[in-house]
Amino acid sequence: MMTKSKWKLKEQAVFVTKLGELLSHGYPLAEAIHFLEFQESKKKAGDFTKALKDLRSGYPLHQVLSHLGFHPQLVSYIFYGEQYGDLDRALKEGGGYWKKRTEDLHKVKKVLVYPIFLVFFVSIVFYILQSVLLPKFQAIYITMNVDQNIILILLSALSFILPLLPFILIGMFLFLYLLRRLWFNRMCPLRQRRLLIGIPIVGSFIRLYETYFFASQFSGMLSGGLSINESINLFSINQQQPFYQKLCSIIKDDLTEGRSLEMIFQELPYFDRNLPVVAANGQKYGRLDAELLHYSQFLLEKMEEKMNVILKILQPLMFSVIGCLIVSIYLAVLLPMFSLLEGV
Repeated sequence: MMTKSKWKLKEQAVFVTKLGELLSHGYPLAEAIHFLEFQESKKKAGDFTKALKDLRSGYPLHQVLSHLGFHPQLVSYIFYGEQYGDLDRALKEGGGYWKKRTEDLHKVKKVLVYPIFLVFFVSIVFYILQSVLLPKFQAIYITMNVDQNIILILLSALSFILPLLPFILIGMFLFLYLLRRLWFNRMCPLRQRRLLIGIPIVGSFIRLYETYFFASQFSGMLSGGLSINESINLFSINQQQPFYQKLCSIIKDDLTEGRSLEMIFQELPYFDRNLPVVAANGQKYGRLDAELLHYSQFLLEKMEEKMNVILKILQPLMFSVIGCLIVSIYLAVLLPMFSLLEGV
């Protein structure tokens, strides 16, 4: 059973990266964990005690970290690394990826904080405008028998929507939460992934990540001396990732029937379209592990490029929206005055 972790995702990533570096310098696993204990806060002392106790009881490292509530996908890097005998590489690779991912998420939050504050401030101004100024303008228009302009009509319509907006947002979040708990989480993992991949923008990142993760771990297993069938079988027994359990059980059955990796990957919608080509070339020239490793590194760079492009677009887009809102406020105040002057 997974417990709620005291470790933030970035702390988990940094910890496993340092652990991998110590192992690559010849430290035994228990000594490396004990060494890192002095670099962490005292509130995590219980976790280190529990981890060392689990290691002495014979638990592998991936189960030790799972007991501490580490992220399942980060634990999966370690599970596969233990299987193909290159644990220090798996720790550094998994920790490096998840550290980079948390940094990218932090950048996105940083980009959005200021625009969100401005949207909140502009919303307050809109509320004051529609609750204080708008009724006075409407009274003046009626008194002077002047037709209302389009801006004032739109603001009148918004005056009915704005008070309901918080309740609409809360209702949407509640609906999405219940939809996830009662419907999405009960679906087959393969169907879940199909739905997620179908989401614009987000889906492309999911497909790239799944291909990167599969290619890098598959490459490690093959370079560690495992056969293709043995590697796929390891994916199918990893309980940390139900998606790969289901998917690789299907791949394993197809391989048993004599089908090639290229044909199997062509029919799977979860991976990047170039994976079948990479698999075919790798098998043709007898270096599938090297081909998959280079391909996984290319995908990692591609994800980073896409994230940078999104960050460059996101902030100007947010400020453009805020600029339009501010201009509309000015128009809402000035245009009624011009209309009244024309009526006079």
